[in-house]
Amino acid sequence: MNARRSPHKVSRTLIWLLLGLAALIWIPANLIARAGPSQQNAAKPGQEGTEQPSSLPQAAPPGVKAASEAYLNVQVLSDIPADQLIASMRYITFALGVRCDYCHSSDHFESDEKPTKKRARGMMKMMFAIDNQYFGGHRAVTCYTCHRGAAQAASMPTLSDVVPAAGQSDGNTAEPPAASAPSSAPSAHVMSATANPLPSAEEIIEQYTRALGGESAINKIKTHVDKGTLEVPARRMHSMVEIVREAPNKIVTIVHGPRGDSSQGYNGQIGWQERGGEVEELSGDDLMRAKEAATFNPGMNLKQNYQSLEVKGIEKLPGHDAYVVSAARTTGSPDRYYFDARAGLLLRIATQIESALGAIPQNTDYEDYREVSGVKVPFLIRVIRPDSETIYKWEQIQANVPVEESRFDKPAEKPKEEPAQKH
Repeated sequence: MNARRSPHKVSRTLIWLLLGLAALIWIPANLIARAGPSQQNAAKPGQEGTEQPSSLPQAAPPGVKAASEAYLNVQVLSDIPADQLIASMRYITFALGVRCDYCHSSDHFESDEKPTKKRARGMMKMMFAIDNQYFGGHRAVTCYTCHRGAAQAASMPTLSDVVPAAGQSDGNTAEPPAASAPSSAPSAHVMSATANPLPSAEEIIEQYTRALGGESAINKIKTHVDKGTLEVPARRMHSMVEIVREAPNKIVTIVHGPRGDSSQGYNGQIGWQERGGEVEELSGDDLMRAKEAATFNPGMNLKQNYQSLEVKGIEKLPGHDAYVVSAARTTGSPDRYYFDARAGLLLRIATQIESALGAIPQNTDYEDYREVSGVKVPFLIRVIRPDSETIYKWEQIQANVPVEESRFDKPAEKPKEEPAQKH
């Protein structure tokens, strides 16, 4: 199906620039693929005529652009919100261990030239049908269930899967009775709970606030201008990036890529993104993430952003013991925040980014804290996904510098150039 409203022709470079931008400003949140009757809904045998839950993605609500309106030739996922399409395609690359050009023709993503693209559509339909018919409409079978990072799903076990390694039990050897079996060491969080009582989530956040520089110093920061580099070593990608924030809730992020700039912003009322001269307003999950990204210090507003907080224990990160705070919303998987048990600073945010096809795990690590105007700020941020690592190195971070309000406003769309007439 061809798009009806200014559909995008997506290039591979543009996709990676947008993913690099999203990796930094997307604060953990969840896109939940809920049941809905908007797409092909497979009824169970004997239950025709009754509305059944569906594992298929939820259709875009009224007023939100659907994928088929934003991109060319979207078929199986045509009704999902446009901002979920790239995440869904990214999930396929993880699940199959491939890149975009496995299914798509470079710089002509709408083309059906490659048989693998047609095959992928059929596999998605099969996956939805299995979940609907055998799992009550809940997402149980995904691309990763069978593929496990390989383009060709294995049809038989390998010897390494079934032959025990030297020194391991083959399953036919009797184990010693429980009373005589050696006791195993307790896990890190069990040790922490038995040796010393764990602090509450509120106490951990208070320690984090003091470690940053204290509430008074934090509240004095009104603007933040960060400039540095964005690198994706696995893709040999290197770009300059700039983030400008203004308290309490304004942000603009600009990635200076080899084919031009890509930007995204929120002015306190409207979220927007610009790419290739085209400008569109953000909605749904993209808008929520843009709002939350305007926060100067991630992890400061957990009580406001989540329904419940629970301290799970202490886990070891490289060089640190970290308190783990599980932060849950009303739906979706909880996010996990890791705070240095000694220094108090935020070390990691672990989350799952939901797509229409499955969840993508992501860790964001914060390193190299330095003081800027009395408040500690991480100068190195690593965003780690199954297939790659995105590294942000800030070369300069300035606080309380003058910023023009117009920087946060939605830019005017550039007029399209008329094609040159042939003579």
